[in-house]
Amino acid sequence: MYICLCNGFTDRDVKSAVASGAQRIANVYETLGGAPQCAKCCTNIRDIIRESMTEGTAGVRR
Repeated sequence: MYICLCNGFTDRDVKSAVASGAQRIANVYETLGGAPQCAKCCTNIRDIIRESMTEGTAGVRR
């Protein structure tokens, strides 16, 4: 599912960035080579980061 239409990021892209060590929204954009534009996706990105932290998968490569 697309999370960021402006940059074309999917939920898999964001989860991959988080798994690679991105712990903040800015880190996700940096890792994926994008930049916030309309910022409507920030809530969804933050939710994915929090879910990953809760599950203990942040920073763990699969």
